Amino acid sequence: MNAHNMEIDKNMPCELSDGTVLQSDVYRPAEAGEYPVLMLRLPYNKEARRYYDEYLEVPRMVEAGYVVILQDVRGRYASGGEFYPFVHEGKDGFEAVEWAARLPFSNGKVGLFGMSYHGYTQLAAAVEQPPSLKAIAPVMTMADPWGDILGTGSAPHAIGKFETWVLGSIVEDQLKRRNLLDKVQLNNYLEHLTEYMHEAPANQWSPMKNLDPGSFFFDIMQGRLDNQLVERLQLKEQLSHVDIPALFMGGWFDALLSPTLQAYEAYQGDKMLWIGPWTHEQMTGQAGAEFFAGAAKNIGADQIADPTEVHIQWFDKWLKDKPLSIQKPVQLYLMGQQRWVAYDEFPNVEQQKFFLESRGKSQTNAGDGELVSKPSSKVTESSLTLDPYHPVPTSGGGSLIAGVESGIFDISNLHERDDVLVYTTKPISGDIQLLGTLKAEIWCSSPTSLCDISLRISDVDPSGRAWVLMYSFHREKVVDNHPFCLLADIGTTAYKLSKGHRLRLDIAASNAPLYDINLNNGKTTKTHTEGYVANETIYHGGKMSSKIIVPCTTI
Repeated sequence: MNAHNMEIDKNMPCELSDGTVLQSDVYRPAEAGEYPVLMLRLPYNKEARRYYDEYLEVPRMVEAGYVVILQDVRGRYASGGEFYPFVHEGKDGFEAVEWAARLPFSNGKVGLFGMSYHGYTQLAAAVEQPPSLKAIAPVMTMADPWGDILGTGSAPHAIGKFETWVLGSIVEDQLKRRNLLDKVQLNNYLEHLTEYMHEAPANQWSPMKNLDPGSFFFDIMQGRLDNQLVERLQLKEQLSHVDIPALFMGGWFDALLSPTLQAYEAYQGDKMLWIGPWTHEQMTGQAGAEFFAGAAKNIGADQIADPTEVHIQWFDKWLKDKPLSIQKPVQLYLMGQQRWVAYDEFPNVEQQKFFLESRGKSQTNAGDGELVSKPSSKVTESSLTLDPYHPVPTSGGGSLIAGVESGIFDISNLHERDDVLVYTTKPISGDIQLLGTLKAEIWCSSPTSLCDISLRISDVDPSGRAWVLMYSFHREKVVDNHPFCLLADIGTTAYKLSKGHRLRLDIAASNAPLYDINLNNGKTTKTHTEGYVANETIYHGGKMSSKIIVPCTTI
């Protein structure tokens, strides 16, 4: 849309009931009239190009007959008030929706859209059920805002993700608002962020201690959040009471794919789900070393132009009562087949079990670890070393931390480490489509009170390169040297394993700097620094037959 076909009102004030004023940029058709409103509420600067014409194209949405509002949330950029992540988004979202509905060029119907943090702003507002909110479109998001960042109980803490977010996306504006920004100092920390992410203890992280010692960062890292507040902000159970239509979108290589699916599954209103070969950073089809055709344009089984058009059609249905041309509510991109397939619901396919087998020498790719269709009758053990001063690095998959790109990468070099256990199938005889959530049942034990297990799945091609597809990380509080069975989801995918390729599981006891590191003394690098080398144990066969469960079909 040309500028002369669109009116732009910069920093239009939205006054909340407590007197706080949120600033909004309003894009609307030049022709006078009343239109439905689509609103994006974000903490990352409403004037950034990414939110105007990269993630979705605002001019096209205006051309389709919508008023589009980009609003800085409380305490961010042009808006007043104090920012504290997630805390105010429900009530503020309710009031912002009703404010938008009352604008003179609004017809009283409002939709919310946005990804990541601003996906949560939608879910939080929807739980409050503002009368004027008719549909939402949460993309790559979560219903539990802290998730593995908070790491409640004995759970691992995604400190690398939190450090990346706070230092890379939040602190600059926080300091600028208080006239405390030292740009040179901040840039120095940003330039060396990947190094600082290895610093311990994380709850005394020097970049934030020096830049903003009173930051919410330390409330989170030092466990000072009120439990009732945490529970109030967890929306998953509350979503079962919401009937506002919701368009969910996720990426096979997005760090928030699992939380997105959990929110989708909990949601009880009319809903639609799209998952493409996307990362959190881009929806082009480029995912690490692999490019997937048909991921950016002419998407879905119905060949919709692009994500902007998907959103327009979705909101047209619920805000304009137009028929929806998208025939089925679940649209999945099948990687390797390079095509979209539509379903009435997320498919449940037959599950195949692969058992871990080894004579106790499954360390490295050169070891004797295998994935087999039947378990051996004899229990065997493989020793898994955890050296807190030489952790196994985060690599590929759904990463969302500085210095680690998301997507498919060759990680065969990691399989040469003697602190990584490697289990691989024989070359498969025909193409197999992985479709669904891969699960694991791993028998293990730890000589200390914490047992850390990293599970990673890769596709091994005939040349021996191992292309990472997904990973997960788990921590259990255990009885020393007492075997237990870890029940875990590894990840969800739709990926073709080609004839002659092999499926591989590798197991490590660390995944850094994404997660804090077990120091083998009941503590982790979130709160302490001193530790020592120890060996966990992975069991196979007999009464302790470790296995992975793979949803798959032959092609």
